[in-house]
Amino acid sequence: MKKTLFIIFLMVTALLQQVVAQDRSISGRVTDAASGQGLPGVTVLVKGTTVGASTNSDGTFNLSVPSTAATLTFSSIGYLSVERPIGNSNVIDVQLATDTRQLEEVVVTGLATSIKRSNLANAVTTISAKELVGSTRPVTVDAALNGKVVGANISQTSGAPGGGVAIQLRGISTLNGSTQPLYIIDGVYAVNAEVGNGAGAAAFSAAASTVAGRSSQDNPVNRISDLNPNDIESIEVLKGSSAAAIYGTRANNGVIIIKTKRGVAGQTRVSFNQDLGFAKAWRLLGKEDWTDSKIDLVYSGARAALEKERLRTAQANGQIFDYEKEVFGNTGFLRNSSVSISGGSERTKFYVAGTTSNEEGIVNRTGFKRNSVRANIDQKIGERIDIGVTSSFINTQNRRGFTGNDNRGVSLGYTLAYLPSYAQLQPNEAGVFPENPYGGDNPLAIVERSINEENTNRTVQAATGVLRILEKEGSSLRLAVQGGIDFSSSDALLALPADLQSQRNLANPGAVRVVKNQFFNYNAQAFLVYDWRIGETINLTSQIGSVRLGLERDLSFSQGQNLAPGNPLSPNRSSLVTQEVEFGSEQDIGQVAQQEINFRDQIIATAGVRFDKSSRNGDPNKYYAFPKASLAVNIAKFGFFDLPAVNLVKLRAAYGETGAPPIFGSTFSPLVNISTGGRIGFLPSTLVGNPNIGPERATEFETGVDLAFLDNRITLEATVYNKVAKDLINIFQLAPSTGVTSIRAFPVGDLQNRGIELSLGATPVRTDNFSWTSTTQYWSNRTKVTRQVVPNFNTGLGFGASFGRNVFSLGQSPSRWYGSPTSATDNPNNPSFLTRYEEAQPKFQMSFLNSFTLFKNVELSFLVNWRKDSYTSNLSRLLQDEGGTTEDWSQDDDGDGEVNGQQRQSGTAREFIQNSGFVRVREASIYYSVPASVRTSLFKDYVRNIRIGVSGNNLLTYTDYVGYDPEVSNFGSTSNGAQVDVSSFPNTRRVFFHLSLDF
Repeated sequence: MKKTLFIIFLMVTALLQQVVAQDRSISGRVTDAASGQGLPGVTVLVKGTTVGASTNSDGTFNLSVPSTAATLTFSSIGYLSVERPIGNSNVIDVQLATDTRQLEEVVVTGLATSIKRSNLANAVTTISAKELVGSTRPVTVDAALNGKVVGANISQTSGAPGGGVAIQLRGISTLNGSTQPLYIIDGVYAVNAEVGNGAGAAAFSAAASTVAGRSSQDNPVNRISDLNPNDIESIEVLKGSSAAAIYGTRANNGVIIIKTKRGVAGQTRVSFNQDLGFAKAWRLLGKEDWTDSKIDLVYSGARAALEKERLRTAQANGQIFDYEKEVFGNTGFLRNSSVSISGGSERTKFYVAGTTSNEEGIVNRTGFKRNSVRANIDQKIGERIDIGVTSSFINTQNRRGFTGNDNRGVSLGYTLAYLPSYAQLQPNEAGVFPENPYGGDNPLAIVERSINEENTNRTVQAATGVLRILEKEGSSLRLAVQGGIDFSSSDALLALPADLQSQRNLANPGAVRVVKNQFFNYNAQAFLVYDWRIGETINLTSQIGSVRLGLERDLSFSQGQNLAPGNPLSPNRSSLVTQEVEFGSEQDIGQVAQQEINFRDQIIATAGVRFDKSSRNGDPNKYYAFPKASLAVNIAKFGFFDLPAVNLVKLRAAYGETGAPPIFGSTFSPLVNISTGGRIGFLPSTLVGNPNIGPERATEFETGVDLAFLDNRITLEATVYNKVAKDLINIFQLAPSTGVTSIRAFPVGDLQNRGIELSLGATPVRTDNFSWTSTTQYWSNRTKVTRQVVPNFNTGLGFGASFGRNVFSLGQSPSRWYGSPTSATDNPNNPSFLTRYEEAQPKFQMSFLNSFTLFKNVELSFLVNWRKDSYTSNLSRLLQDEGGTTEDWSQDDDGDGEVNGQQRQSGTAREFIQNSGFVRVREASIYYSVPASVRTSLFKDYVRNIRIGVSGNNLLTYTDYVGYDPEVSNFGSTSNGAQVDVSSFPNTRRVFFHLSLDF
């Protein structure tokens, strides 16, 4: 037995020696062709095998290859793949050029599968980390997308730090609720609710839309602002139903898929980034000085005499002030610091990062802070199991102040509009603010003493697992599971001290509100994926699986009025207390099947269907089908195609359906509480629910062509689409004779969105010392009502016919403006016979992104966004005209003897529906990478990269719009009320100085 074992040992040893003798060691370095910097994470494979490795943090690699190996392939997302023959070489160095079209990047096509972009049948926009934050530092993720997503209409709903952003993909998809798309973060269905804190409620604003609850005018932020942009690796935007159908009943507004950074095998890499900057108001509206003759036009009688005396006293004492500049003209200082550590082996990879941001507002005591930590870990267990864990915690603090619509005068914009420059509002030596005789409160006191702040703690946790059940030469079967949670808890505090001017004369002076909002979103899915082959030419991928989603919502507030004088945060009590609690629980279940067929990368077809049921539907057990199908034909890969200068000619077409569940609770009829004879009871409401309500639906057919020329140095993507939103849900107003006033959820009709999207990429110059890449995008969307089952009704949230309103009317766009004067001939379908004005949606948008690299060390880039002829209802100038503070108030532009400030007040809606189109330099930057020779002489090999730079946001804007920002939105991200301007928080111009170090 011993002799036998010894012989076996010798045989095995000899065999191993032979195998080792047959292997070769290949090393080398992969660098960026433009900058010369080493590229980490590049995949190096022996062609035709699974033998491979990844480059280290400096771009180097070392690989043991079989002696029969002939070719190595080098690939990385964002770069053109390269093949190199091995020959007799033991060292192979490679330069990778940027792929402006990124034809080889992987794009999601199913919940458990992906596909190369060159085989994709949909127009999916992908934003890389470099495109997102490589130029400048955005406040929030959604703000960073502005001007970079073809087919998106993006507006900043507030200029306050961390303020909300409204994103609308391929037009209007709903009339109720938010226009925001569905966000998926590392597979987790994210909470992106926009919940008001009550700043527009009656205790804080006389313009409140509700007595005590929340208002769409609370200047809320959407919760995607919590996410740290520096943590993101890439973003995929599924703009229409044909691409988003696999997400079913929540995808009517499109889907944005966010992938955070992961570790890369190789040497541990430490990166540190420091940004310091400042923000200033992009525009102030300015003021006009006062004279006796102007006072006679604004005031009359004894009031005019009093104002003239005030003016003379202020002029004599040199006390003429620019209050707009004093409130909105400050400089906000900005700071972002981040550090990340990544690395690992082929079996264990990790990415750990921490970031702190502090952005001061241009209004004193406003600002935005965000602190976040993240840990992403990937682990291989044996040869068949891969697991990944994503963990993050975020704390955000938001102080927004009081701006927007508010007739009482607490809002800074309202107060400043009526405030003449000779008013005396400065505090005395004791710090007491005088009363403001021109408005509801002293704006300087509101800045210093009011409170509007929110603190949010949020955690996003995700886990993925892949079990390779079967692996054969021509087929494989794997089980892919994924689950995650998104939990956020927000605490808001609003307070107006009882001794403020706006409070003293109230029956219950002084108000404080404590708000608590909690969201718990969870999802889990499991899919079987079978990859198989028919012959040598047809590859197929089959998948089937199930998805479960849930959302628990807990919203509450306690509000007190009639506070004692003094600080509301000192020991204080209120005698009038209002409370509200709202609980919500939703569950969705989906069943998914999809089949993909690939014939030699020449013809790629996909078909699938998702069946969803939701607790928000009238019948929570009824499944609704959402099918999808697509076809892509790569003509340039057929044998008959012989044009060396043409790399890609792809024809594509896709169809898909998505849904949007009805508003929570719309199936029920609420009860109204009453008190009779001292006894509490309930009565049926005149607002009734709809027990038969189902989801809104959207169908979309898109088709297009993708072209690439001269080794992808010129690319073109052209897409046209037709998206029909069906069974739109809205409140249906009924005749009083029916006994009820309205049905809270009723299918009122359909609307159609048609559009075109073009994207042209080019690399005009690519040399060793200079390269230039350029991307030009164009997109346009037209919307109209195609089916109407109820009488015309208002769809927007404007302030009446005098200032413009939106109407749901057959054959018209629901975002078109109508207003005074009446016109019986202009629009006979409008029962109010209002004049038909322009469209809130722009005629088209374009963006121009250009990047330059000089001598491999200097990088310049700029992004210009052009929005053509988008119309906004601007009430901000009306307030100034009424107060006599408009910069051109006393001028007479048309020479008719009536000054502008008076003439505009007596005009029609034309005075307020203004063109808010613009050309804006959204981003611009210049960076310098310290040459390796200088770096190593100073720091040896301890520092691998040093990069310094300066950048800016919103540096220049050209527009005829008269207001603080042409992208303003008084009503947040509501589906069709996003272009009304009432004394908004001014948008800012931001400048940063950057330092990046890699170790």
